[in-house]
Amino acid sequence: MVIIGYLSFDASIKIKSSGKYTCTKTSKTGYGSISGYIRHIDRSTDKRSGIEVGHSNPDINPDFTLLNESYYKDDNGIWQETQNSGDMLNAINKRIDYAKANGARIYTGGKNDTVLVRPLVIQLDNESIAGHENTWMWDVIEILGEQFGKDNLRGFSIHRDETSVHMHVAFVPCYESTGITEKKKCVISQTKFFKNPKQLAGIHKTIRKSLIDKGYEIELDNKPIDEVLAGYTDKDGVFHQQGLTPDMLKALSEKEIKLKIGEIEMNIRKSELDKLELLAADVMAKAKAGQQEIEKEREILSVQQTALDNDKATVQAQTQALIAEKVSVEKMKEEVCSIAEICNQILSDEKSLNAKFLEFLERESKRTGKPFQKLVEDLYKKFQKERRNSVSDWQMEMFNMRNERLQGKSDTGYIPDIIDIGGTKTDCGFSF
Repeated sequence: MVIIGYLSFDASIKIKSSGKYTCTKTSKTGYGSISGYIRHIDRSTDKRSGIEVGHSNPDINPDFTLLNESYYKDDNGIWQETQNSGDMLNAINKRIDYAKANGARIYTGGKNDTVLVRPLVIQLDNESIAGHENTWMWDVIEILGEQFGKDNLRGFSIHRDETSVHMHVAFVPCYESTGITEKKKCVISQTKFFKNPKQLAGIHKTIRKSLIDKGYEIELDNKPIDEVLAGYTDKDGVFHQQGLTPDMLKALSEKEIKLKIGEIEMNIRKSELDKLELLAADVMAKAKAGQQEIEKEREILSVQQTALDNDKATVQAQTQALIAEKVSVEKMKEEVCSIAEICNQILSDEKSLNAKFLEFLERESKRTGKPFQKLVEDLYKKFQKERRNSVSDWQMEMFNMRNERLQGKSDTGYIPDIIDIGGTKTDCGFSF
């Protein structure tokens, strides 16, 4: 069975030169200008650029906004995908400037407030789009271009973030004519394209017929719902009633529609709640994982701080030990110097006695005629040589320290004589 699809066409919005807009369906008016209209239809470009704009339409689901597509017509008449929010606006303004350059007059305010843009909204249901997913929007643009003028279509957006997929087309109602001089003359007048409701209904039918010619399975006419439910038309064009009056079916269908709308709203709310629940669970899981990671890092930092404190205490203890050792060494040096002074004094006293002893030997040698002095000196040389060879390193260091203190210079290997009577120092350190 072939499923017949549905098409909806709307051109009820008018955007005027003053920035005011009106809706012929609802009599709603407001201000937003062309840029405000583009901000609504080309919201995916803003979002890709990091610009978040709030929209009053409750049917917009921002999670799907990036699935929308927007295009503008460049200077060569080629459709290009928008890169920033000004692309479509510039394309519209260039068409308006072209019209003004060719005689179009723009009025602002009052009853003559010029309609600069009359947006077109086209919607095909899923049954109609099936099999034409990649071409339907270009087919629609081609049909609209034949109906309203290719150069007058300046931009369009495909919305996939609302209840149903649909297309918004920015249409500048520029009407061109050629006079007897064959010079183009332009006017911007939406009444040149939308003369009356009957003519608008004819546009509906023309668009449907063109789509059918391109292979789309859609109704040529959209019948009222009460007529569709109440009966059918046979092959000879005769309508057959099915038992319920159109008014009864209309009342029934309105109730079913309300119930269906309520069901859809509940499903949307449930879907949103499910998304929020999943999002909350994801946030909680990430927060828990983040908290665990923080605690782990805190424990690592605590261990590192403890080790650092221990190292610091060790360094302080070592520093104190070095200071104490230095003090001890200084004290020891002072004690050694004091002992050296005492030893010097003793040696000085001993040398004084040694000199008297040598004088005594010299007198005895003369008195007795025996060489006591020579004998003692030879024996002393032998003793001094043995003594020198037996001196320890630390004794030698003590002798050097003493000599430095007394003479202000180093005399390595010097051992003070026990017997000193002046004269020349010998190999063994004995003085004559």
